[in-house]
Amino acid sequence: GVSKGLVADRLLSTMLQRGMVPDFVLCIGDDRSDEDMFEVISKAMVGSTLSPSTEVFACTVGRKPSKAKYYLDDTTEIVRMLQSLASVSDQGPRISPS
Repeated sequence: GVSKGLVADRLLSTMLQRGMVPDFVLCIGDDRSDEDMFEVISKAMVGSTLSPSTEVFACTVGRKPSKAKYYLDDTTEIVRMLQSLASVSDQGPRISPS
C-alpha cells in the first residue's frame, strides 16, 4: 500500500535523481500513520540522501512519544509557524531545473 513514508521516500528520491537537493524539509503529522514519514526523514538525515546543510524539521502535533524531533501544540501553532515562515522566506527569483 501507499504510506506517507513511501511518499516521502519517493519524493526525496525523485528530487535527487533530478539533481535537486532540498535545503529545507518540514514534515508535520498528528497520528501513527505519520511515524513512517518521520522515520524516512530521520534516516535521510543520517544517510547520504540529504545534504548536511539541509534544514530538517519533523514535528508531531501534541507532545507525545514520536520519531519526530519536534512538536507543535495544536493546529493554531502550526498556522502561526507557517505564517512566520512565509513572512521571512526568500522572495528572490525561483530557479527551476532545465
